[in-house]
Amino acid sequence: MSLRGKILGFFLLLLLAVMVLLLALVYRSTYSHTLQQVQAQLGSAHGVLANELQSRRQAQSALAELIAKDFTLLGEIADLVASPQQEAQSLSAALESFASRSQASFALVLAPEGQVLAGTSAELAPGAHLPWNDLLVLDEPDSAERLVVLDGRVLHVNLTPIFAPRPNLMGWLLMAFELDDAAAAHLAELSGADVALLDGAPGAYRVLASNLDGLSRAELATLQLPDTSGVFRFELQHLEQVALRAPLTETGGALQVLLMRSLSAELAHYQPLQWQLAAIFAIALLFAGLGALWIANTVSRPLAQMVESVRRIAGGDYQASVATRASGEVGLLAREFVAMQQGIAEREKTISFLAYRDPLTQLANRNRFVAELQLALAGCPAGEGVAVLLMDLDNFKDLNDTLGHEAGDQLLCLLARRLQELLRDGEQLARLGGDEFALLIPHCHPGSVIPAAEHYRSALQQPFAVRGISMTLNATLGIALHPDHGESAGSLLQHAEVAMYLGKAQRSPYALYRPELDRHSLVRLALMSELKGAVEQGQLSLYFQPKLDIRQRCLMGVECLVRWIHPVHGFVPPDEFIPLAEQTGNVCALTRWVVRTALAQSRAWQEQGLALKTAVNVSALDLADPGFAGFIAAQLAEHAVPPGSLVVEITESAVMADPEQALGQLQQLCELGVRLSIDDYGTGYSSMAQLKRLPVHELKIDKSFVLDLLSNPDDDIIVRSTVELGHNMGLKVVAEGVETDAVLQRLDQLGCDIAQGYLLSKPLAPVAFAEWLAKTHWGLPRRAVG
Repeated sequence: MSLRGKILGFFLLLLLAVMVLLLALVYRSTYSHTLQQVQAQLGSAHGVLANELQSRRQAQSALAELIAKDFTLLGEIADLVASPQQEAQSLSAALESFASRSQASFALVLAPEGQVLAGTSAELAPGAHLPWNDLLVLDEPDSAERLVVLDGRVLHVNLTPIFAPRPNLMGWLLMAFELDDAAAAHLAELSGADVALLDGAPGAYRVLASNLDGLSRAELATLQLPDTSGVFRFELQHLEQVALRAPLTETGGALQVLLMRSLSAELAHYQPLQWQLAAIFAIALLFAGLGALWIANTVSRPLAQMVESVRRIAGGDYQASVATRASGEVGLLAREFVAMQQGIAEREKTISFLAYRDPLTQLANRNRFVAELQLALAGCPAGEGVAVLLMDLDNFKDLNDTLGHEAGDQLLCLLARRLQELLRDGEQLARLGGDEFALLIPHCHPGSVIPAAEHYRSALQQPFAVRGISMTLNATLGIALHPDHGESAGSLLQHAEVAMYLGKAQRSPYALYRPELDRHSLVRLALMSELKGAVEQGQLSLYFQPKLDIRQRCLMGVECLVRWIHPVHGFVPPDEFIPLAEQTGNVCALTRWVVRTALAQSRAWQEQGLALKTAVNVSALDLADPGFAGFIAAQLAEHAVPPGSLVVEITESAVMADPEQALGQLQQLCELGVRLSIDDYGTGYSSMAQLKRLPVHELKIDKSFVLDLLSNPDDDIIVRSTVELGHNMGLKVVAEGVETDAVLQRLDQLGCDIAQGYLLSKPLAPVAFAEWLAKTHWGLPRRAVG
């Protein structure tokens, strides 16, 4: 949506929301006020109706008492007593006259006991008894009145005693006045509310009298109204009604009066006001829309001009002008945009330079070098090659740390200047980053790459002077040649880097790439990703190499060595996949698998009666794991192996990686009862101060000192001094690499405790080791079974 549309839409929606909210509030206030008024009016109407009914009943009672004292009536009653058959007709005619003049529905004369003597009612013939005998009070005759329902009609019944004279009771005069639809209409006119007289249960009412029309009365009879007195609302003829329900008599009963006012009709009085408000809102919405449209056009038109200018600038036309005659904030924005445009143009030049140039040495950077290399490869004729030389300074980090980065940068600039001076026609020089420089030599063949490397290494022959210090630099060059070592720029750079690292490892000034020496090959990457799966999929196997108690000439334990039999690559040497495990962080999972497998085998040997100690190797990452000691304790308990049967071997380098962390882990293992051994002692960088702090139980002399023990006096001195040192510190001493009886005898003479090497056996798989145990002439450590 455009900015103009958003501004217009925002204003219109905001105003519309305010209008709708105001209309809702007005309607809610009107509805609430009207409802309260109607409820108050119904209360007043009920009072008016009650007063009217009371007045009617008082007037009818007075009229009945007056008729009861009429001499004509008394005479007719006396004649009826004297001549019952003849005078009954005369009395009925008199009662008909009285009922007509008093507007009563009917009139009756009752005997003192309550049976009808004469009357004008079709329902109550002479000789019948009243259905309301509780009206008669024979002990103390007095007037009584009530509202009753007779044959679907609501009647006000007034019963008056007839005396001749008092206290002689001659009979009773009953006058019945009907509350019909006309009476209900009169009550409705007086009260200002619709009136309905009801009896019956909800859903099956009888509308006895009402001013409502026939349809409304029929629907009212079927409604499920609340069965209690009070004010409530309901719907009648699709109009909302507010009703007041009350009993029609003081004694309660099923006869009820329902007063109703139409809330919908009352609210209709406010409809003109609502239409007026809607018209006002519509006019306001129209003017607001026109105003919002004007504001939107005022803002969006200059911005549209600026957008067009921006599009031209985005296309590279930084000379495109931003023309706008707007003032205020929009004009200020246009001026600032022009300033930004100029700044972008200047920065574009800088970025273009930095994209292909090294800001420190002003040489080409990696991007430029790759582009030049791709061009050289594309234009290389058949039979010729392109060489890439990657130069990396040796120990440059030490120079940076010693002299500071500023001095290091100065040194790099001096080297770049010398290399540029050695450039020959067609050759390219670039700084790839850090202390790495790359050289591109086109039209090159294999016989000329080594002389080219020597040519550029000559830049390092003369010392460099930095801060008054003269220093000599060394560097290693990695060489990759197209097409023998790669077809693309990326592969040539990668292989030159591989060759460079190979040269550093061999301490050679330069190295030519060879595929078989590429430690970053796809096979190695595959092994790195598959190592975790090897642990989980059972591709690993645990081999055992026996260890001999030299004095007793008896086996005392084994060292557990892990082997990987890859389903595709076959046997993978440990010195290849264990460093991979350390690099990928999988060495902890590998160690835990070794511990579980070794303890399971130790338990099996114990059940066979063999008391062989099992030694496992752990890495620096294992010692850095806070839960390692807890894992060892849990595995010992799970396999029911005595802690003293497990030997944990740690290399000096693993201990020295974090001595404090290692000390804490080793202390926990020692407290468990696990035996600890320093592996490959003499090849690391540990000090006596560190060694004496470690709670270890034995030292293992590296095999490099044992293999030539008999022929090299220096090795003899190292082994003898290590044995003496270990014994003086209360440690057992283990010698690795024992391959002859003569070396074993010499170790015995020197006091060495344990021997390990090919003289006993090479590492064996579990089945082969079991066979070797069955055939060996060395003594076996036995323990009681059970």
